[in-house]
This record gives sequence, structure tokens and C-alpha cells, in this order.
Amino acid sequence: YEDKGERNLPYLEQAVRDHPEDGYYRFQLAYTLRNLKRQEESLPYFRDFYRLAGKGEGYRAGGVVLYLYTLLDMGTAGHLEEAAGIIEKEEPVLGRWPDFCFVCGLFYMKRVLSDVRRYIGLLPNIEKCYLKCLRLGEQPMAGGVVGTGSFKAAYNLGAWYEVSGQTSLAEKYYRIAAKEGYGPAVMRLKEVVKEK
Repeated sequence: YEDKGERNLPYLEQAVRDHPEDGYYRFQLAYTLRNLKRQEESLPYFRDFYRLAGKGEGYRAGGVVLYLYTLLDMGTAGHLEEAAGIIEKEEPVLGRWPDFCFVCGLFYMKRVLSDVRRYIGLLPNIEKCYLKCLRLGEQPMAGGVVGTGSFKAAYNLGAWYEVSGQTSLAEKYYRIAAKEGYGPAVMRLKEVVKEK
């Protein structure tokens, strides 16, 4: 991807200059920079995309999720605050999509870890997000990442239950993920069963 991304970069930068009010080109440039591991540079373009893209645009939902992942990758208090605002605003629109719920679960985990005393009340949201992912299930037609509505969500739930001392529930969700062949779940399941 790196060669292709570097090759496409000047064309995307030109497209952004030629079409300053087009959210799609901003999204493509942000996406390309992110894939080139240039997250900091991608953020202004993600912000512009978010401001410009219409609610009905087909690429918008995936773009919002990638924007959130980028903010989580940056991980500063300011970036997490920005992510919190987006999540609050987008929940009514994207809350029925497992990819969005999955990144929300990651957000709540990072938010709590960033200042446990301040954000301890958000802990239950981690579990809620992953349970919702599983309720929603896989939605391949929505163009999301495979696993956010199944084995990846189940694995993260298993990890959540394991660290919170709920071994039986951890085993249950690791088994769900392991049945789908998810390697990390198979390894954690062995450990959980061994410790019983």
C-alpha cells in the first residue's frame, strides 16, 4: 500500500486544492495519510471531511469510524475529547452499525484508562458496546470490518470479563470467538481454562 499511497498522494492533494468543498477528496487524502502512518497529518483532512460530507454520502460512515480510530491512535486528552464529541453526535445515526459500536468500545476503554478516577463511570459502556456489536451481528453489506459483529467483539468481551474477574463469562465469550477460529481467543481460552 505504501508505494501506491505515496504515488497517489500528489493527485489527492491536487484534487483537494481543485475541489475545496468536496468532502470525498478530503476523506481519501486523510485515509491515504493514515495508511502511510501519518496520522497527525491526516487529522485536519478528517476534520474537513467530517464537516463537509453529507449525511447520506455512502463513504461517510466508514470515514467517521476511521476518523475515530485515528483520534484513538493519537490518544491525547484533547483527541479523546474530540472523539467523545463525535461519538455523542453520531450515536443516533451510526449506533446500529457494529463497526461504530466496536470503535466506541475501544474509545471507552482508552477514556477510562486515561483518567480512571474521572471516567470510572464509563466502565459499563465497554461491555454494552461489545454486547451491542454481537446483537447487531456481521453486516457485510455495510462494508465494515469482518469480526466487529462477531469474533472480535466476543474476544474483547472475553478480555473485559477476564480483567474484571468474571472468569465464567470470559470463558463463554472466548469460546464464541475461538469457534470462529480467532487465534488470540484460542490462546486466552486455554489460559482461562487452565487457571480454573
